[in-house]
Amino acid sequence: MNKKTNLLSSISKLWSHYSYIFVFLLIIIVYAFVIGNNGQSFNAGHLSTILASQYTVIVGTIALGMSLIIITGQIDLSVGSTLVITTASAIVGYNLSGGNILVMIVAALLSGFICGLINGLFVGLAKMPPFIVTLGTMLIYRSLALSFVNARVDYAEAAGISSGQFKLLNTFDSYELIRMQFGSGSLDLFGFKIPYITMLFVLLTVLFIIITQKTKYGKSVYAVGSNEKAARLTGINVTRVKISVFVITGLLVGVAGIMQACKMSNVNPASSGQSYEMYAIASVVLGGVSMSGGRGKLLGVFFGAMSYCTVNTIIAISGLPITMQDTFQGIVLIAVIFIQTVSPIIKEKIDHYQKRKQNQLRSENND
Repeated sequence: MNKKTNLLSSISKLWSHYSYIFVFLLIIIVYAFVIGNNGQSFNAGHLSTILASQYTVIVGTIALGMSLIIITGQIDLSVGSTLVITTASAIVGYNLSGGNILVMIVAALLSGFICGLINGLFVGLAKMPPFIVTLGTMLIYRSLALSFVNARVDYAEAAGISSGQFKLLNTFDSYELIRMQFGSGSLDLFGFKIPYITMLFVLLTVLFIIITQKTKYGKSVYAVGSNEKAARLTGINVTRVKISVFVITGLLVGVAGIMQACKMSNVNPASSGQSYEMYAIASVVLGGVSMSGGRGKLLGVFFGAMSYCTVNTIIAISGLPITMQDTFQGIVLIAVIFIQTVSPIIKEKIDHYQKRKQNQLRSENND
C-alpha cells in the first residue's frame, strides 16, 4: 500500500512540474492514431509540419507575451487585432520603402509597442480592468485597420493596398529573401527540416525562459501575479510591471506580424487574426500556466502552442463536422484545466495520507 501511495505521489509531482509535456505527448498519441486510421504512419515529417504551422509559430509567439500577462493575473483580448495592425504596418513599411527589410521590422515593432503601451497605461496607470480595456482596444485596433485599408489614398497601390487587403509587393529584390526563404524555407538538419521561422520562435522562447527564471524582472512578474499587495510591500513597482508586460506583448505581436507578413504575404483586416486571442490563451493553458496568475513556465507555452496546433490538425483530418469542431476544442481545454485544478488537490491529499501513515508507524515503533 505504501509503495502504491509513493508511486501516486511521484506521478502527481511529475504532473505538477511537467504537465505540458504529458499533455503534448497525449495529443501526439491521439494524432498518430488518427493518421494511422487514414492509412499513414507518424514520422518526422508530421512533426516538422506542426513546427512550421502558423498556429505554432505565430500564435506561439503571441502566447509568450500572453503568458506574462496571465502570470501577472491579467488578460489581453486585443492581440488578434494588434496582429492585424502590426502585419499591415510591416507590409506597408516594406512596400513604401522600396523593399527595405529594416523599415519593415521597425514599422511592425513600433506599431506593436504603441498598441501594447496604450493597453498597459490604461490597465497599470489608470487602474482599469484589463478585460474591459483590451475588449475595447480589440474593437478599436481592428476598426482602424479596416478604415485604413478602405480609405482612398493616392499611395494605395504603392503601399500594396487592394481588394480590402494589405499585400507584400513581389517586385523588390528582397522579396525572395523574406517570403520564400525566411517565410517558407527551412534548415535540413540530419534529414529533419526545421523552418527558419520556427527557429526564431525557439530563440524567443529560450530568451523569455532566461528572462523569467534568471532575472529580477522575471521574479517581479511572478510576485505580482502571486500576491500584488505583498509584491508592493517588498518594493516592487507593480504599476511598472503591469505596463511592461503589455508592452512586451505588443512587441512580440510585432514579431508575429513580421512572421505573418513573410509567411502569408498578406493580411485582411476583416478576417485575419480573428480569435487569435483565444488561440493564444488556449496555448498558455495547454502549456500549464495558471489562469489565476503567479504560476507557469514559458517552456510550457512552447509545448502548449504545438499542442494546440496538433489539436487543430486532428480536427481537420478526423472529418468532424464544422459545427462540432469548436465543441471538441472546448472539451480539450476544459479537460486540461480540470486536471490542472484537481491534481494539486490530489497531491495534497496523498501527501497528507503519507504523513498520517508515517506518524502511525512512528507511534507503533515507540510502543
